[in-house]
This record gives sequence, structure tokens and C-alpha cells, in this order.
Amino acid sequence: MGKKILPATKRAIPRPFSFEWGNGQVVEEASIKVQMNQHSWEPAVQLLRFDNGTETLRFCVFHGKQFSRMPLLTSPDELDALFEEASKHPQIRTRLMKSASRLR
Repeated sequence: MGKKILPATKRAIPRPFSFEWGNGQVVEEASIKVQMNQHSWEPAVQLLRFDNGTETLRFCVFHGKQFSRMPLLTSPDELDALFEEASKHPQIRTRLMKSASRLR
């Protein structure tokens, strides 16, 4: 298959985002780069903080610096690598650990 998992593109943090229902900042981001043949993509987990103070996690994908509006699809090894990268980001790690503790 020739797939490689590499360090991702560095994107500015914090940076703004905008939805129809609110605006805010991406305050943390964990991502990896997956390269297969001539194609690459970057699965990411972002901590979004809205202007009203509420927070949410977004699971998404980039193609280089370009945000993709497609759903995040990951293989088990890609998800492992993404979670390993997420463990280096304290706020994302805390939220994922809290949620994962509910899995039985």
C-alpha cells in the first residue's frame, strides 16, 4: 500500500473560525499527515472556543493548509497516531480522556 504517517503541516494557533451559529478561535490542534502514493491528507482534532466561551472538539481533515469539508475517515493505525499526537496537546488530551473513560 505504501502508506506513511508523518508530522503534519504547522498551522497558526490561535486562528479564527466562523459558523452560521457562532464564531471563535481554534485554540489547540493535533494533526498528522498521511501519505499514500501521490496523495496526502491530514486528519486533525481541534479544540474550538466560541466567542461566548463554550468549547467543542472538531474531528476534521486538511489537504495541506486547505480545510476539507469531507468527513474524517481514519484507519486504526491513523487513529492511533492521531491520538498519540493529541496526547501532546493538554486541553485536547483532557477532553478525549474524559470522554474515553465512558467507553466500556
